[in-house]
Formats: sequence, structure tokens, C-alpha cells
Amino acid sequence: MVSKKETNRKAYAKGEYLPEKLALSLQKLFLSNSKYEYRSKNNFLQCVWIIFYHQVTKGNGLSLYVPLGRNYWKKIYGGNYHDSVLAPLLESNIIESIDTGYRNIPDNTKLTTFGKQDGSVGVRYRITPDLLGDEQVFIPYIADGKVLTALERMLFDNKEFVIPEIPDLNFRISIDTDKAYKWVENNAERICAEFLKKDYVNILPDGLYLECHEYLDSGSYNVRYYTVKWAKFIAESKKQDFFYFNDSFYIASIDTFLQQRIPALIYHYKHQISQLGTLPIEEKQSPVTLRIYSHLTNFPSRILQFININNKTVHQLDLRTSQFLIFANLLNVYIVNGGEHLLSLFEEGKNKKYLKRLIKVLQAHQHQLPSVGVDINDINSGENSSSDVLKFIRDVFFRDFYDVVAHELGMKERLLAKHALFKLLFKKTNRPDALLHKLSQLYPIVISIIAEFKKKDAKKKDEEKEDDNSESNLSVFLQCTEAEIFVNNILKRLRDEGIPCFTRHDSIVVADGHQDKAEVIAKEVFRKFGFKYNHKAEDKFWEAVEFEELEGSTYMQWVIDENLLSDNYDVEGAFDEPHYEMIDMDEFESKICKRLLDIGIHEDYYDLVNAVFLEDISNLPMLYREERDALYDEVVNLNSGFTFLQGKTNVLLRNLVERISTMNFNGRD
Repeated sequence: MVSKKETNRKAYAKGEYLPEKLALSLQKLFLSNSKYEYRSKNNFLQCVWIIFYHQVTKGNGLSLYVPLGRNYWKKIYGGNYHDSVLAPLLESNIIESIDTGYRNIPDNTKLTTFGKQDGSVGVRYRITPDLLGDEQVFIPYIADGKVLTALERMLFDNKEFVIPEIPDLNFRISIDTDKAYKWVENNAERICAEFLKKDYVNILPDGLYLECHEYLDSGSYNVRYYTVKWAKFIAESKKQDFFYFNDSFYIASIDTFLQQRIPALIYHYKHQISQLGTLPIEEKQSPVTLRIYSHLTNFPSRILQFININNKTVHQLDLRTSQFLIFANLLNVYIVNGGEHLLSLFEEGKNKKYLKRLIKVLQAHQHQLPSVGVDINDINSGENSSSDVLKFIRDVFFRDFYDVVAHELGMKERLLAKHALFKLLFKKTNRPDALLHKLSQLYPIVISIIAEFKKKDAKKKDEEKEDDNSESNLSVFLQCTEAEIFVNNILKRLRDEGIPCFTRHDSIVVADGHQDKAEVIAKEVFRKFGFKYNHKAEDKFWEAVEFEELEGSTYMQWVIDENLLSDNYDVEGAFDEPHYEMIDMDEFESKICKRLLDIGIHEDYYDLVNAVFLEDISNLPMLYREERDALYDEVVNLNSGFTFLQGKTNVLLRNLVERISTMNFNGRD
């Protein structure tokens, strides 16, 4: 391992890359203003970049308002966030806001009517459109003690990036900016057309719950949870479309949506190109996932073709179904060589902590595990075994895993299989789920192992706050494992041998002429761990048909990183058969609403509802995401033995009864 001193890396100034007009306004009104001390100035810069990131980098649209609510800002800046950070930026017309009228569940119980509360949760923000010019500049933070970038605040819970203990970049990255710009402008419409899958929603089960982005006339989106059937009804009633785009579901007019998305994609891609062509490449390591981050890491896959390393084009070696491949390898090594050997393969303390948990879970399932593992060099190994664990390992090792799942579960498209498998890793609640139920039937022991790993220890529930990096977060565990393999072993060795390269999480990008050597080294590293190595070499990968299969997709990767770092949850019960799929949605909603009306208005609902009924109420499609989440929390509380309801739950139920009493419904507003 190379020491930090030996890497001799240059310490670059911390800052953000923003549109020049925006940066100049910020500099003039705030950063050069003696009225504000340095911490306030840094907060203004952070806040602007956060809004810019959600508005532009995540592709929402140059004119759309992004839903960053009270709880979000409080987590970053504390209770006085509005007066100290947002208000000055609003007054100076650097950012703009709009009140959509939507509200989260309140933190107090001073409510009497539905949807009314103190605070500004329903307020959405955007950068003033006139400030979003094409020219981009770097604007540094004022360094006087510890300074956190917006990214460190957003994704890594106020933890600083660290300098990885690997050799520094010893090569030159370049990009033909003008050529890349022109290509993006000429191909943005085609790229969006490839992202758009209008018919995908028609093959989904009617009762499947999805996270939907519902367009509002105010120029923003609400994130709501609907069944497929209800989402189709909502879209039809509003004369809009229900569709899938890139990695999310939307209820909006497709024409209006694309009118916003195409220029947003152009702007985002140009921003990435400009950043790469202007700023030095600074590799930093996440303290949470151990992954390497730089401008190169999340550079959009479609425009990697314009990057040169030492004036040579690049090749990407991409790990297939990376996290499932790593998990299958961990299972196989445990079966073949046992827990002590598996533990000895890794050096990172975080990975050893996670591995000890996994080994404990595997030991509890020892009687259900096969006595012999899979020979990674023999495609016929384990072929005749009846073990679903070996079937899972074989399917990941020797077949196209997404195709296998799609075929065996009777799914009409492999994208649906991929959706189900990502839900397995990142599912946020323990509500029964149709896709996960099917997976549990295909790989029952494997799913049981995953569920047990994710299950929080009962004795720690009351002692610890929710920890994004807790022992039970399988997604972070697999990313940490992936990082130790790719960063500590493959990337370090490639750099030691002078091969120009960089990582994109689970892939390696090398200069032309080095791809064969890089593949040999990657295979040797995996072999050292006793792991199966599956990859696809992408030289002209920008010409591939199925771009969504590129594991390094910047949009998908950022979404995954954010989700896994902000959510940690149990999956117990998620694989039960979902009874609501057998019930007509309108009838289901009607029964719940009528039962609530029969209960009526009360100060305290503890003796009138139970966990099962609260779970039913949480399925009502008119609920906002925060209301739904609050009910989930209350269900967990009641199942854990609480003998009271939280005040906000009583308020929620009272207001819901009031709202239902004004509805002319037969399952509809």
C-alpha cells in the first residue's frame, strides 16, 4: 500500500463549478461583501450548487423548480436555514422560489385543516434562468478551517473526501470541447428518444407500487407512490402520459417533458465537458463507500468517446451485473473455503466489519447451504444441484443474470428484471412487493440471507440513530467490497505499472493499446480473491444499442449513490405475497376511506386503529410521500410494542378524515 506521503498529491482548492453569470452575481453580492463572514459566504456557495445540481445535473430542466423542502435544508444548515441562507439569495434574485401548496407531515401538532402548516416545505427552488449561461467557471470556497463542499454535505453526511492511497495520475486527460459540444447538440434528441420507453409501463403488473414523478402546472414534479393501475388512471384523468424515462417513471405530457429534457440534457452534458476541459482531475475517495470520485468518474457514458488519454482514445472494461457478481462471489468463497478464509481476503476495516456480519448470517443458514461450491472455471459446475444458492451463483457467473430472471419469472422484458433486482438492493420499505415476492420464489435461501443481513439488530434499534453506514446496509457493503477490489488492487497495480487509466466505480478505462494488459491484471486480481470475473470490453461503447446496460451510466450511478447513502432499511416482510394485487384499486381505496369516515374525528386514534389498518391507509394514492413514510414509521412503532401514537399521526388521521368527508368518491376524488 502506498502511503499518503508517497503519493505526494497536490492539494487543490475546494470550490464549485458554476455558470459564469451565476458565479459573478454570487461573487459580487455575497462573496465579496464584507457584511457576511466566511462561513455564511461558503453556505451561499454550497446552497447555490445544491440547487444547480438538482436542477441541472439530475436533468430536471433549466426552468423547473426542484422540491428541496424544509427537512432537507434543516439537515444541511440547521433550523435557521431560511433566514440565514435562502432568504438573502432570494432577495438578490440569484435563486427563485414557488409555493406549490403541497406540504410534508408537520413536526408539530398545531394543525386543524388538511395541508396547512408552518414552514416552507412546499416551496420549490431554482436558479434564476437568466444566470444559466453556457460559460462555466470555478469559484473557490473561502478556506479558514475545515471547509465542506456541497457534494460532501449532500452525499456523505458532512464527511470530507479523503485522498486515496494509490499512485497519482501520471498522464494527461484531454477532450475536444468544440467537437463534443457539437455532437451533443446534434444527438440530444436521439439520446432522449433512447431513454424514453413509452410502452414499458404496459407490461408491468397492475398492483405493482412505483415511485412516480408527477408533473405540476407550477413547473415542478411531485414524487408520489402509485400502483401501476392507479398511475395510469391519474395520467388518463389529467390527459397526460404515464411512461418510463432513463431510470424513473413519470406522469406528464411526453411532448412537454421532452421539450424540457432535451435542452436540459444538452446543458448538463456541456457542463460536464466544460468541467473536464477546464479543471484539473482530482481523485478523492468517499469515506462511506470507499469509491473514487472525480470529474471522470461520473462523466456521461455517451460522451466518453471524446476523451483522450495521452492523445489516445479510451477503452472501458465494464464489470457485468457488478454488485450481484460480487455478492455471488462472496457466497461462493464462503461455501468453498469458509468464513475465516473469506475474512482474510480483505484488509479494509469497514469490509471486515461487514464480512463478519455476513458470515454470521451465513452460519445461521449453514444447514440450508450446499456443501460444495461452484468451480469458477467450469461452466458445468453445480449444474445438477437442486440448491437455489448454487443456482443463483451459476446464473450470475455463467449466464446473463437479467435475462435469466426475466425468463424464469415470466417477465416480458429484461428491464423489468433489472428493476426488480435493483429494488432488492435498494428497497425502502417492508411493504409486500410483487416483484420481490417472485424473486423470493426463484432464490428463496439467497433472498432470506439478504433479508437477514439487512435486518437491524433489535437491541440496537433504540440505542442508535439511523446510520447510513450501519452494518446492515448491504448496498454500501457491496460498494465497499467493490472499491477495495478495484481501487486498492486493480487501479493501484495498473498505476504502478505505468498504465494510463482511471476507474468508473465498477469499470476501468484505459488508453488505447493497454486494454489487453488491463484485462489480464483485472482477471489476476479477481483470481487472487477466488472470484469469478465477468466483463464486457467496450471500445466503441458509445455505439452500443442498450446504453442502460453500461454500469457506469452517470445518471443511474448518481441516483444509486444518493439512494443507498440516504436510506437504510429492513426488508423483512417485503417478500410476502402482496394481497392488494388481487383487489381492484378503486374498491380497495373506497373500503379504507369509508372505514375512516366511520371512525370519524378524534383527538387520539390509538384504540381505533392498529398497525394493519395504518398499513392499509398508507396505500391510499392521494397521500404524499412524507405522509406515507410517517405511517410506515408508526407501523414499525406499533409492531415494536409502542402503546401510543405519535402526535403527528393523530393529526394526519384527523386531517385525512376531514379531506375524505369533502370527497365525492367511489374510490376517486
